Amino acid sequence: MSTLYLVEQGAALHCDGERLIVSSGEAVLQSLPLARLEDVVVFGNVGITTPALKRLLDASATVTFLTVHGRYHGRLVGRASAHVELRRAQYRRADDAAWALHAAQQCVAGKLRNCRALLQRFARGRASPPEATEQASQQIEQWLARVERTTKLSSLLGVEGSATACYFGGLRALLDESWAFNSRNRRPPTDPINVLLSLGYTLLSHKVLGAVEAAGFDPYQGFLHANEYNRPSLALDLMEEFRPLLVDSLVLRCCGDGRITREDFQPSDDPDHPIVLLDAGKRRFVAAFEERMRTMLTHPEGADGSPGKVSYMRCLDLQARRMARCVREGGDYTPFTAR
Repeated sequence: MSTLYLVEQGAALHCDGERLIVSSGEAVLQSLPLARLEDVVVFGNVGITTPALKRLLDASATVTFLTVHGRYHGRLVGRASAHVELRRAQYRRADDAAWALHAAQQCVAGKLRNCRALLQRFARGRASPPEATEQASQQIEQWLARVERTTKLSSLLGVEGSATACYFGGLRALLDESWAFNSRNRRPPTDPINVLLSLGYTLLSHKVLGAVEAAGFDPYQGFLHANEYNRPSLALDLMEEFRPLLVDSLVLRCCGDGRITREDFQPSDDPDHPIVLLDAGKRRFVAAFEERMRTMLTHPEGADGSPGKVSYMRCLDLQARRMARCVREGGDYTPFTAR
């Protein structure tokens, strides 16, 4: 199963029998079998015919709409799952402040462990590891020790915010200075690295949302992220541990090996988008993201409950099911962590 990304502005998607056709004017850009498609991600001004939408929903494929710059608009899904008991249990756990805090602590701890692993991994690959990266790795270790000592969600969020700021300081030292990345910023991102991070997190949230829904959860009821209208808080909770592994590492690689260059960006007069990623660079980045999602790794439950090789895409599903088991039965949620 695969994801179809529609990037070409002005293109149109329609169905022809059992195939989906992407066209621009008289030219056919792509033709692929509907049966092999899991979801469609639409950037900006791309048309989809009503018959094509119906066929996609009947085939349980989701359609996600983003702005041309990658900001999330919304999502079309088919029938809701019938996991009523899981959702009832999810709401009860969310109302249990102690249980919810503990689950939130596990999500944050998983994220910080993977942040530290990423910094250490990339630093080891350098002949002269940046001092700032090594310092950030050590400081994250100290923040990690504080996670379990927090007694309120507000305190946990404070620890998570401070540790993340420290992490991005270490990440900055791994990038060439020409990228002019100083810190994480968004709404709007003001430099190329932040543009890529924001786009990558949007793509990842879309994947995690699908895994959470497939497990039977209400994606809008989380434990770490507060409820907010139209915000898939549980998907954002589970996404935390994967941010460094699937997006931050990808940005470092793409900007380090030349797949993305500064020429892929241009300044804009739009104050909401002061710098934009051009279409050619966007295509290369989403292709690299899909390649990353197909990367194989060992998951503790990858082979019917025993350690086995799975793709990152499958890893998201397994983690959502781990959370479902904890919600039903109690116990600790174990985030996925890289060595």
